[in-house]
Amino acid sequence: MTMRKFLAILLFATICCNLDAQEGFYNDRPGTTLKWIIYDGDGDCFGYCHEKLVRIDRDVDDAEIHYAYLFYDSEGKSVTGDKPFAFQVRVKDGQTKAYVNNVSQAIVSGDYMPVGDLSSIPSDIAVGDILSETEISVRVLRVFTATNRYTNRRVTAQETIEVPAGTFDCYLVEDDEYFTGKGPFPVKTWVARGVGIVRQIIYQKNGSVNQVLELIP
Repeated sequence: MTMRKFLAILLFATICCNLDAQEGFYNDRPGTTLKWIIYDGDGDCFGYCHEKLVRIDRDVDDAEIHYAYLFYDSEGKSVTGDKPFAFQVRVKDGQTKAYVNNVSQAIVSGDYMPVGDLSSIPSDIAVGDILSETEISVRVLRVFTATNRYTNRRVTAQETIEVPAGTFDCYLVEDDEYFTGKGPFPVKTWVARGVGIVRQIIYQKNGSVNQVLELIP
């Protein structure tokens, strides 16, 4: 599931599409770093993900977003070296594509990243809402191209969630992920306005827990 999971990082990719006046469910502050602790299916610490939003050049129909990631194992050692793992996201005419230039870093980092699509979550969601299906294209150099599809997307609860980073008012969004036709892989994501992912549970196809991510200070 490593490459599948890496290619699903587009959850952050299209934050520029949702330009409603009301604050959305994502981090739109360049220079801000979000950090998550990752637990494996047994509840043991697996590692850490640090995501820095470097730059957003945004327009309603034409946007470009740059991110820098650092990944650490359970002992705090870098798994991709000291140089951040960078990737660029392009949003144009309602279509989203991500471009990654380092294949080896992409493969290693795959198990350390959240999944999903935050951009298509409306800023005025309510429990019971059915969200539209989304599809995102990914290209790793000229070597690998894939499509991630998110279906059966719905807002199932509004809850107050306590994680290491604090207490957040969240909506629970559930969906099914398909990677190049394989799936579904169920995902539960608790999102907070102006923040993004507070907690996420990623399941295997058989319904067992693959990973749990929680926001940390």
